[in-house]
Amino acid sequence: NSNCFFEREVIASDGETTITAENLDLLATKNIIEAYNNVNLENATGSLQADKINYNFNTKHFKVSMFSDETIKMKVIQ
Repeated sequence: NSNCFFEREVIASDGETTITAENLDLLATKNIIEAYNNVNLENATGSLQADKINYNFNTKHFKVSMFSDETIKMKVIQ
């Protein structure tokens, strides 16, 4: 099993995008990352804050969500 589970002030970066969170699960069996609890994502096009971000390595898409119906805080730079 290649799955890894990180906690407490986790920082993950690919050189272009940086994600910080209290928890980050690298689920190699599903080819995704789940970052949750106080998540911040920053890259050249902007930044956002959310409760949870999923990243799929196959599709290269992020899914951003909150645990409640709160609005996601996002800043886009063009």
